[in-house]
Amino acid sequence: MAPEELGRIERPDASAVIGKRKVYLVTMVSPLPGAPEGFTSRLKNYWDAINANVSQLEARAGMVKRIFHEAVSVSGDLGLNLVSQVNQPAWSMVKNRMESGATLEAFDNDDLFSQIVDWSRCMQVGLSSQAVADVIQEKYAAAAEARFEGMSKALEEKIGDAEAAIVIISSARSIKMPEGAEQFNVMPPELDELVRWTREASEQAMAEAQRAQEAVAAGEDPHAGHDHSQGEPENGGTGLWTPGSA
Repeated sequence: MAPEELGRIERPDASAVIGKRKVYLVTMVSPLPGAPEGFTSRLKNYWDAINANVSQLEARAGMVKRIFHEAVSVSGDLGLNLVSQVNQPAWSMVKNRMESGATLEAFDNDDLFSQIVDWSRCMQVGLSSQAVADVIQEKYAAAAEARFEGMSKALEEKIGDAEAAIVIISSARSIKMPEGAEQFNVMPPELDELVRWTREASEQAMAEAQRAQEAVAAGEDPHAGHDHSQGEPENGGTGLWTPGSA
């Protein structure tokens, strides 16, 4: 996501969407085990801001009737349990709207997601055959396309006329929004802060790792002068963290 896209809510004129289907699009940012101190508090601030901004949209454009969450493949309370496992900070927001009458819908496909993960791992292995690499890439692309098609179909079929829905997903670039639906991109300033802080923390961690490697190469103690009382991960782990290392 480009920096200029952060820290705002893109929304049509609320008065122009009455009677239309509406999608409140939310970027999924979930907990990362081993993230450095400060990540969890910023993540909580982000989801608190999402909840507040969605409430404002509901007051202007329509109450949420459907909820779609990436990695959730079942509906109702079983789906809510999955939300608690994959994205605990968003759980209360989803639960509160379900208690107000919204329905959490099955959205993802476990088998296709597992295929994508496995093919991705295969692509990360050093391969000597370009033919094998091409097959892996083809299989990965096919699984991803089928997954996105299934998500798009779920939105089209399950969002009723004049209904509003929350869609929580890491990237919606490959998702087709429902026919005639107005899309509201919810991007509060807290997302900007979280993304920038994450990038800076990752750069600092990589710089420290590089210094440690250089110290080892020079025959020095890589931990000399390091204060172990600071910067410990909030959720355990090695202390060396980069986005997506969970």
